[in-house]
Amino acid sequence: MKKEIFIDGETGTTGLQVHEKLSKHPNVNILSVNQSKRKDISYKKEMLAKSDVTFLCLPDEISVETVQIADELGHESPIIIDASTAHRTNPNWSYGLPELGENYRKNIEKSKRIASPGCYSTGANVILKPLISHGILSQDLPIIINAVSGYSGGGKSMINYFRETDHEPFFNYGLKLNHKHLPEIIYHNKLRKIPIFSPSVGDFIQGMVVSIPLHFSWFTEKVNTETIQCLMEEFYSGSNFIKVLKKNEGISDKGYFRPDNLVGTNFLDISIFGNDDNNQLIISSRLDNLGKGASGAAIQSMNIALGFDETLGL
Repeated sequence: MKKEIFIDGETGTTGLQVHEKLSKHPNVNILSVNQSKRKDISYKKEMLAKSDVTFLCLPDEISVETVQIADELGHESPIIIDASTAHRTNPNWSYGLPELGENYRKNIEKSKRIASPGCYSTGANVILKPLISHGILSQDLPIIINAVSGYSGGGKSMINYFRETDHEPFFNYGLKLNHKHLPEIIYHNKLRKIPIFSPSVGDFIQGMVVSIPLHFSWFTEKVNTETIQCLMEEFYSGSNFIKVLKKNEGISDKGYFRPDNLVGTNFLDISIFGNDDNNQLIISSRLDNLGKGASGAAIQSMNIALGFDETLGL
């Protein structure tokens, strides 16, 4: 029997992607939403009760309100997968990035409350987690994170902005150094210093690269580029969606590393760019900000929570 799915916020950027992917999923049926009644609390409660899984593609405050409505249903409450930032550091919620460790995957398997990660934080966490869990990188380190994303990450308003004839071709933002994805990066790596995070947006719709530069002297033991390459490969060796690329893999003939190679997929590539003479390296992750960074990750979590093959529909 197919599982019933309610997408609350299906007309937004992430909601549309979730709907498109689930429409091809063999084991689910998407409930039709009466858009004229979608803000009515009694109607929302009815839809929540009908569903086996509800995806929340909503602003934070509305997600919180919706979860409160779902909680009132008790044991009839569906599995909630929240794409907002509202619950990503809540210890009572599972974090929808199973590749971070077996405990993350097991929590998703048994959970009815799953917080889907942010796109930038997905890119940063998959770099930091292997290094910190291995003990090779200190949680006291002043991490610096640089990132560039396609403009779809800013939702409809930014998509419309880039359709204007006089839009900027590229810009940095988050210049108050308080981007909304920082808390989950800190929380899930138990960092004791707030990273400096510098996000930016380029004139392309989808795709992103997140990069963390590191000096060899910052590690707790002697390393070189190959050491880090092997560590990362071992950590993600069993992953269906995360691949650690070999040297020069995924780079153009001109030596360029572009952000949009994985658009339309739930895959994420990790690349280690090192210079052993300079004792430096940069670790970069590349993903689709609307795929593994949003809708794909949410559906992957749904598959795990329902006991399906995690790759189904992806």
